[in-house]
Amino acid sequence: MLKHIYLDKTTIFFLLIIILTGNFNHVFPYFSLLMIHEMGHALCGVILGYELDKITIYPYGGVTTFNLPINIPLKKELLILLFGPIFQIIGYFFLKSFKDISLYHYTLLIFNLLPIYPLDGGRILNILLGYVFNYLKSFYITFILSLLFITNLFLLNIKEFNLTLFMTLITVLGKLINLYKKRYLYYNRFLLERYLYNYIFKKVRIIKNVHGLYRDTRHFINYEEEKRFLKKYFERK
Repeated sequence: MLKHIYLDKTTIFFLLIIILTGNFNHVFPYFSLLMIHEMGHALCGVILGYELDKITIYPYGGVTTFNLPINIPLKKELLILLFGPIFQIIGYFFLKSFKDISLYHYTLLIFNLLPIYPLDGGRILNILLGYVFNYLKSFYITFILSLLFITNLFLLNIKEFNLTLFMTLITVLGKLINLYKKRYLYYNRFLLERYLYNYIFKKVRIIKNVHGLYRDTRHFINYEEEKRFLKKYFERK
């Protein structure tokens, strides 16, 4: 798993500041918790049979990615996401002897569970919404709530400015905007997977158009079977 770990440029800059200020004693406990958190995601994904792509470490946390389809079952994706915080909580009890470890642990845990995409909290929110709303509605609700929370954090940071938090929010906002720009690219991939592969879903829905597809659900689009409709959809493209 170690060969899959990468440091983002913002993390390198963050570490450089720590080295220049001589705060070495803060590095090991914080990044140990962060790595334990990401290893939780990685281990769960591998156990479920998914190929690990990479673990990217950011100052505010990490992002573990797998070579997996967008149509991964919601419950499996939720389990992978929950294993990160669970592993971190377990790891915290083994690292309790380190100075300020409680501050690092709760800061990392609470921040990462905020309903902001691409943080774990935002991803979990998107999955939970996926049980109720279609793919695109779930995305837009997650995006709007993420933007609102980031805006509030920026406003709160104005009162008592914190450079680390500011840099973190800028990074997260950048990733959220990039995700929004690629929303139709991901949606078309979501549709293409459903056309190319034979997924078996228990739930069945009748919908009016191709923009109303749900995850974990088989559809009849205008009373036409999903695969037939998608075949025509991609042939027109």
